[in-house]
Amino acid sequence: MPGEVFAEDIETLLEQLAGVTSARVVANDAGEIDSIYVTAHSDRDESLMRRTITSALMSSYSLAVDGWRIRVARLAGGPPPATWRPSRVEEVLAGTSVQATVELEPAQGEGGTLTGHARSSPDRTSRLRGLGSATLDALKPVLDREERRAALESMASIQLIGREAVVVAVSIGSAAETRFYVGTAVVEGNEAEAVIAAMLDAVGKRGAKVERRGWTMKDRRDELESMRAHYRRLREPQRQMPALTPEANGDDDPSDGAADLSQVRPERAGGATVSPAPAKAEADSRTEQAQARPGQRSSMEDEYLRQLVTTGIPVHIRCSDGYEIPEATVKDFGTYSLLVESDAGRELIFKHGILSIRPLRAGNQLKT
Repeated sequence: MPGEVFAEDIETLLEQLAGVTSARVVANDAGEIDSIYVTAHSDRDESLMRRTITSALMSSYSLAVDGWRIRVARLAGGPPPATWRPSRVEEVLAGTSVQATVELEPAQGEGGTLTGHARSSPDRTSRLRGLGSATLDALKPVLDREERRAALESMASIQLIGREAVVVAVSIGSAAETRFYVGTAVVEGNEAEAVIAAMLDAVGKRGAKVERRGWTMKDRRDELESMRAHYRRLREPQRQMPALTPEANGDDDPSDGAADLSQVRPERAGGATVSPAPAKAEADSRTEQAQARPGQRSSMEDEYLRQLVTTGIPVHIRCSDGYEIPEATVKDFGTYSLLVESDAGRELIFKHGILSIRPLRAGNQLKT
């Protein structure tokens, strides 16, 4: 290793790297490298370009340079990627599989040929995919020089302007990202040649600006967390709603109701005045008594309501929210509700909101 390194020597070394057009080294007053400016004529990723430069400096001059000190500028356009065309296509049936061989030659007539192989099932769809995979296998040396990997994602045949066309989707990935490209070709007569032409069309677009980044694990975690947050927002109103049970006996907090009772149930002409809800201690006492003998309470309640329905005795109904029905008859009842009829018509009342049902006629017509 030389004992002293000049900026000109470093610039000469960097300009020999693939894709680098020119380089300039800026040093500080102490003679240390402050920044390295590079003009690149390549579509390689900038982080990969920085790693290549730092590796070259370390291997040649034992200089350790931070990647953030390297500034990469790209020239517009760039050299067009080499184009290829099929020179030989061969399919050989070997037992229960088909061996496809695709040979490509440069369209400009310079350089050697590329050969790729792939094995597939004998059915039509598998054979066409095998030809596409063989085409990518032939282009593998070209992509390896660019430190990329390609894979056939999808293939389809469509009817276009009265003719059949082949459409393929190819993913080409590097260490930093994955891009997706679509290639098309019209079937002129040989469907196999159309598949190869569509594959070459897709791979030939790898220098295009239109791209779609591949999903990373962070992208998936962010989307999952967003879905969880949305689900929590949907469930939040349900957790805030007060629970209503059939066995409640007027012990609900009056503050849980509406601010204006007329918004829920308008006052009827001739009805009784609204009375306040019972005290909390009284409601708790009734609840404890009901829980102490649930079987007896249910039997007594059903018998009481059944006699009201059978006899048709008018009753006075008072509810926990202050609503009252001065005179009504019980037409039917269920597990959680009563169907009553008054001058205003029929009305369904839920049992958990009723405080008392008092017959308006005394006597032995109703058993207690």
